[in-house]
Amino acid sequence: MEIFICILLFIFGSIIGSFLGCMGYRIPNKIKTTYPNSYCENCKKELKWYMNIPILSYILLKGKCAYCHKKINSIYFLTELLSAILFVINYLVFGFTLNFYISTILTCVLIVTIVSDFLYYYISDRVIIISTILLIILQSVFLKIYAFKYILSAALMFGFMCIIKLIGNMVFKKESLGDGDIKLMAVISLAIGMYNSFFALFIASITGLLFSLFYIRKNKDGIIPFGPFLIIGALSILYINNFINMMQLFNEIL
Repeated sequence: MEIFICILLFIFGSIIGSFLGCMGYRIPNKIKTTYPNSYCENCKKELKWYMNIPILSYILLKGKCAYCHKKINSIYFLTELLSAILFVINYLVFGFTLNFYISTILTCVLIVTIVSDFLYYYISDRVIIISTILLIILQSVFLKIYAFKYILSAALMFGFMCIIKLIGNMVFKKESLGDGDIKLMAVISLAIGMYNSFFALFIASITGLLFSLFYIRKNKDGIIPFGPFLIIGALSILYINNFINMMQLFNEIL
């Protein structure tokens, strides 16, 4: 039964990843969500349904457009695969609990943000609003009156990040932190609480710094898309906390 659920989640995750990767391209470029149908970014020809099968189409087409043979950006294949894997991991780690739904929402935000932030340095307000609404509903259903604590955490984190930006702007005499990153931190605080958010920010800073050592060599502007690393930090904290709780439970049993 577990294997069957994992297979379904992998397939579903890849489909969601394909859709969200597409949104990561369309939203910054002001293209409607439902129209036109999927097409090649180079030759603009509409893709057949079998050219849109997540993961498999990229492999079978050898990473190239079937019409113009232009190389397809591998970021779309990677986000489909990552989404599928994370959907399965979220289930294996949390089961169908509150943290599964929270981590899955964060996974969806991550997939959109990887494409939009890496390719266009853009974090969508639409994604922020939808994820915020979903998280508030989740917290309210599972935690009821305690959900207010997370909403307050999000508000405080938003204010804290705004102060950090103001200080950074004065020190560096330029834009030090993107507005999208500030809003994203508020969403993360809503998902995992303010205390955990600081640890997520620390992990994001470390992973972002390590990535920058490679990325800046290819990026003349020296701009690092920080959004994906913030979500990676938040997911990491959820996984780490679950591991710690399991170890504590194991020690109590012994």
